[in-house]
Amino acid sequence: MMELLSTSYEQNQELIPYRKGDKWGFCTPDKKIVITPKYDVAWKFTEGLALVKLNGKWGFIDKNDKEIVPPKYDNARSFSEGLAQVELNGKWGFIDKTGKEIVTPKYDYAYDFQEGLARVELNRKYGFIDKTGKVIVPPKYDDVFPFSEGLAQVELNGKEFYIKIFPDGKVVEYYDE
Repeated sequence: MMELLSTSYEQNQELIPYRKGDKWGFCTPDKKIVITPKYDVAWKFTEGLALVKLNGKWGFIDKNDKEIVPPKYDNARSFSEGLAQVELNGKWGFIDKTGKEIVTPKYDYAYDFQEGLARVELNRKYGFIDKTGKVIVPPKYDDVFPFSEGLAQVELNGKEFYIKIFPDGKVVEYYDE
């Protein structure tokens, strides 16, 4: 039997998703229940918030089980670099940790942020946006991979090559015909 902690929980303490029957909650590493299992799905805490599903919708809670982002999204992903991907009516965008929509859901898919940029898909083409939603690389590539050490591998018309974004915003493609 697991012990239920009734006090508020330290935000810096580890909580682990815990399943009881078909519901999910959270417990300490020594299996003391901190958040009673009541969620349909619960993901681990990332950047201080956990992604949870309740009644078919996704939202985020803190370590005291306070709804920071009420479950209202059709789908979502954990926070990365301060923003989380959310899906509403078949389109993806981003919210911040208060639930404010930073990028209105308008993309066919949006990937997590890496090195300050997120890959986005629109009409089967891929590009990159920054954390304000500004399009940095328009969706024109057939495929893109995340930026790593300032470079991203892309594919266009069957050819793979790299791109780099310079501080002035100029995007350079590294290939020759």
